[in-house]
Amino acid sequence: MQKLRSRINRFFFNNRDRGIPNLMLYISVANVIVFLLDLLNIGGEQVISFLAYDPDLILHGQVWRLVTYIFLFMVARNPVLGLLGLFFYQWAASSLEQYWGTLRFNCYYLCGIVLTDLAALLFGGVATVEYINLSLFLGLATLIPDQQIQMWFVLPVKVKWMAWLSLGLTLYGVVVGFIQMIYGLTHGLGVFLYWLVPLVSILNYFLFFGKGIMEVMPDFIRYHPTRKSWKQKQKGSAHSRFAGAKRAPGSYRFKCTVCGRTDADDPKLEFRYCSKCSGYRCYCMDHINNHIHVIDTETK
Repeated sequence: MQKLRSRINRFFFNNRDRGIPNLMLYISVANVIVFLLDLLNIGGEQVISFLAYDPDLILHGQVWRLVTYIFLFMVARNPVLGLLGLFFYQWAASSLEQYWGTLRFNCYYLCGIVLTDLAALLFGGVATVEYINLSLFLGLATLIPDQQIQMWFVLPVKVKWMAWLSLGLTLYGVVVGFIQMIYGLTHGLGVFLYWLVPLVSILNYFLFFGKGIMEVMPDFIRYHPTRKSWKQKQKGSAHSRFAGAKRAPGSYRFKCTVCGRTDADDPKLEFRYCSKCSGYRCYCMDHINNHIHVIDTETK
């Protein structure tokens, strides 16, 4: 599995500029256009009914509805909240595209659409763009968990805190649906399993990030005593305390800029230098295609 993931990462890295650049920008502009048509009553209702997800009409050949519902994000929202939401998700998407490249981001977003459609068709629900946008946010929070943003332009919060809140609300909905299933409050196979929709819809996040999802988890989970990561951390700290005199500082050859691991910690770990970062910045194989490109303005 690790070899397969490495090959996929290498493919995305070698073809990072292929695909549709600024895809989320086009989606955001389409959302604004649909919202204005509805607000100004210029055929807005007809446009919305033409774009909305409808499983019965999809099964009768109107397959464009499998995609076009992503243009209805603003329609059912307050204009201010809708614009703020689009701005935030546009920022998350552009950041992911910068880190990954165009092709990988396009595949990530398309995978979210396909999984959402699949969940809605299997469980008899209505596909919405909510969980696709959530996967964008979770992806960004995994890459830059400690990045601070101004919530409502006032309150400074870390991205990972908002990710915890979003995941908590999602899991709450899953648990409520599961309880309803247990007590027989739902009827029919599709409705019976509808509680699985959020998990299926954000499955692209788990598929693309793999073990990287631990980056967004709280430290008590990442470094729990039963986890290998905690043991490695303890081993590293013990090594620095008791073997510091034997190993001179800088004795390693490679050190990952993101996680700090070196070839002295794991001789089998491979390292690469990123050509898009300023200076000579080294990354392990887990982060060479999954990091923020550091651009030093003084070197330009």
